[in-house]
Amino acid sequence: MKKYSVIIALLLLNATLIYSQYTSPESVVYDSVYNRWLVTNQGGIIKQRNNATGVVTDFAPAGSGSHGIRIYNGRVYACVGSTIKGFSLATGTQEFTATLSGASFLNGMGIDQSTGIAYISDFTGQKIYKLNLNTGVWWIYVPTAGGQPNGVYFDAPRNRLLICYWGTNAAIKQVNLADSSLTTITNTGFNNCDGIYLDKYDNVYISSWSPAPAKILRYDINFSLPVAIVINSGLSSPADIYINKNSDTLGVPNSGNNTVTFHNIGGIAGIQQINQNIPHNFSLHQNYPNPFNPVTKISFDIPENSSNVKLAVFNTLGQQVSILVNEALTAGSYEVSLNAVKLSSGVYYYRLESGSSVEMKKMILLK
Repeated sequence: MKKYSVIIALLLLNATLIYSQYTSPESVVYDSVYNRWLVTNQGGIIKQRNNATGVVTDFAPAGSGSHGIRIYNGRVYACVGSTIKGFSLATGTQEFTATLSGASFLNGMGIDQSTGIAYISDFTGQKIYKLNLNTGVWWIYVPTAGGQPNGVYFDAPRNRLLICYWGTNAAIKQVNLADSSLTTITNTGFNNCDGIYLDKYDNVYISSWSPAPAKILRYDINFSLPVAIVINSGLSSPADIYINKNSDTLGVPNSGNNTVTFHNIGGIAGIQQINQNIPHNFSLHQNYPNPFNPVTKISFDIPENSSNVKLAVFNTLGQQVSILVNEALTAGSYEVSLNAVKLSSGVYYYRLESGSSVEMKKMILLK
């Protein structure tokens, strides 16, 4: 067995695991059938990490410069130069090859699981390709991407692609799948965004290389709230991310230091602005339902823009067990989802702070 090191850091509800048997890892995906993570490496070998034991072994030779990786219909597909290669999940045997003539650096990939259509970014060619994984037929979908497109997410409920971009003040753009039109949603203010993925609350997570330290950003689904920095330590050139929504695990390939880190984001809340009318008073409302198991919602009102709003959960000993919100918010009414699957039954308190205003309420978790 290869030697491997595991560093476990517990902060609130967020645990980070680090595994270092990789060579410039570029993209990760979770394989629910075999309970493992698959990782592309610029070194050429797709690695597999057993999710139960943490053991990392070789899965399949994809070729030097392997980047985006995603799963569809019993195969895992990887971007390798101008080619998409597909490997059997059962055997690791290569069963599919499609060379996209004219493409130069295929990078990120999102797949429509209902049709088998893959949407693939060409980083240097600055295009978006469309590939039918069932037939091998491909075509240029967006001929001018307006910059260097990187990570791609297929957002089925909103009939769009979400794409993060490389460069200074990196943009997040969307492609309307009804007409393939490309529009800019926001310019992040950060540089070199690499990967993009949604959690089960439809929060948008994005990896950014700079300015230092490297970080993971979070936006609401409409990009209407200020960006939150949810992870800003332990990362090095974070590349194409993936979220296992069943376990609330964010996988981050760190191409800068040959590690893949796994972050439990179960304690990171889904926050939504539910009313844009400016409330008259600072107010923290009773969670609903209460008692709850294991998910509840907490709403609150902020009467003026705040440079930092913090909503935290405490146990009866006064120990902080989760931070749900810790970011700048504009005036409005908000709702937060708390998933307490990792907490034990009992009484908890949640406390809202904004400037000099503070309010606390009690809630009960019954499992």
